[in-house]
Amino acid sequence: MSPLRIAVFAGRLMLALLLGVSVQAAAAGPGATVFELPAAERIHVEEFSRHIDLLEDAKGDLSLDRVAQSTFSPGSLAAANVGFTSSVWWARVTFRNSGSREREIFIRQTYPLIDYLDVYEHTGSNEWRIHKTGDRRPFAARDIAHRDFVFPIHVPSQGERVVYLRYQSQGPIDISLSLFSSPELLESLSREQLAYGIYYGCVIMLLVWSSLVFIAVRDKAFLAYFAYVGTFGLYMLIHNGLAYQYLWPESPRWGNTSLVALINIALFAGLQFSRMILRAKEVTPRLDLAARGLQTVAAILLLASPFVPYSTIIAPVAGLVLIGVIFMLVMGIAAMLLGSRPARFYVIAWSSFLCGSVIFLLKTFGVLPHTFFTQNGWQIGSLLEMILLSMTLSTRMNELQHQSRTDPLTLLGNRRLFDDRLPQEFIIARQEQKPLSLLVLDIDHFKGYNDRHGHARGDHAIKAVANALRKFARKPMVACRYGGEEFTVILPGIDCQTASAMSERLRRTVEETLNGELAITISVGYACLSRGDFENADKFFEAADSALYRAKQQGRNCVVAFHASLEPAREQEPPAQWAATS
Repeated sequence: MSPLRIAVFAGRLMLALLLGVSVQAAAAGPGATVFELPAAERIHVEEFSRHIDLLEDAKGDLSLDRVAQSTFSPGSLAAANVGFTSSVWWARVTFRNSGSREREIFIRQTYPLIDYLDVYEHTGSNEWRIHKTGDRRPFAARDIAHRDFVFPIHVPSQGERVVYLRYQSQGPIDISLSLFSSPELLESLSREQLAYGIYYGCVIMLLVWSSLVFIAVRDKAFLAYFAYVGTFGLYMLIHNGLAYQYLWPESPRWGNTSLVALINIALFAGLQFSRMILRAKEVTPRLDLAARGLQTVAAILLLASPFVPYSTIIAPVAGLVLIGVIFMLVMGIAAMLLGSRPARFYVIAWSSFLCGSVIFLLKTFGVLPHTFFTQNGWQIGSLLEMILLSMTLSTRMNELQHQSRTDPLTLLGNRRLFDDRLPQEFIIARQEQKPLSLLVLDIDHFKGYNDRHGHARGDHAIKAVANALRKFARKPMVACRYGGEEFTVILPGIDCQTASAMSERLRRTVEETLNGELAITISVGYACLSRGDFENADKFFEAADSALYRAKQQGRNCVVAFHASLEPAREQEPPAQWAATS
């Protein structure tokens, strides 16, 4: 080839390159930010919003040509989190590939609650590849069937590719972009699927647990917890984009309506649960009244959600949720300061939720880096909260069980506790061949005492004996108020000789400390497992009860032991085998 032809060919080649660059520059617009694709095959840029340019279209009427000629502002994480706006926002990025072959990359919009998201990819002089999607369009319109918006971009070798993204939404706009190569995208999606599987698996387990416990104990606090966890779990399905992908892919308008409805139901149920678990009506009545007011507002917004535009109702709903979460934490702190045991787990639970929310917000505003944990801080905090709230319920369940086995006047165990524990201790003593003793006692002449001094003084006498028993009965002993003025003490591991000494010491303590102040004494009957062939725990109790009856027959204010040679018989004359020890 002659030098002249070589020069002509070189000139044409240079002209073509200049024309190509000028076309890309025209498409990119003035001052466009260029992102150079790294030479490495694997690409993963989480905070890609740092590398874009932004433009606000206040009226929402700019054409693509006018947008391309407009002046964009450099992007940042804070600027990309636009929030609630009626404007249309444009993002622009130019990819440059200096390599020798075409590169396929993926842009991922990680906030899925965008009504309309259009992507314009410049592929030639006047050619654009257009992707139209958003949660107000059918799910099938997406290039890749995923809960987020994922767009494949092909960047030619030794060339550039200009991409515009157009955002329009009635809710908040968060231009949260990530960039991936194909292998990195697949790995990221696999990790996320596992994490979401764990999260929603835990939610389902908590729902099953709370429903089973509610069926068993019929405590409405568990029902309120079930409603809260269920509705909040459904809300997070929408927030993650999973509900649109799997539940209503052909009903895009239902997404915004259900989101508002579910967050109001979750707030209502959360407040109801808080009122119940903290006993707010009794402990903090003013806060309970305020909580009912917030529930009323949530109910009004719930009823209005199908009729009020999403753009109008979402702001007051968000404000109400913020107020409600802080208020519930205040309720918990107030109850904890007043001595509520469930309030301790409750306060930690809501603190976890708030911490997770703050981490998410700090990430959104660019203070913290975009990682899996910061991106999902809110969700992680909510899972910790729900687990800790279940522990709060467990504490309440233990309290209910304790209350059901505690005598309200004396705070000793009640008849129910005695009926449960005596058979258990009886079986254990028989199987392990260990000693077991049982004391049955009551206040002498209590009916006459009550008639002379009144019920208030009678109750005082019962509580005084109970206090003496509480000091007397150390673990594993079990002291119970059997009924009226009658008490029982189960003595595991205590033989007859020791039981006799303990019974006499208890009788003397009451006589010396209470007889002067309240003019009361007690009679005690006791039985030992080693001194009788008892068929079961009931027979064992009858023996001790008969010994008490014999103590009363012998003049009261004494201790009588049961001997095994005769069956217990309250209605018979005292046999010689009854032995008085005082």
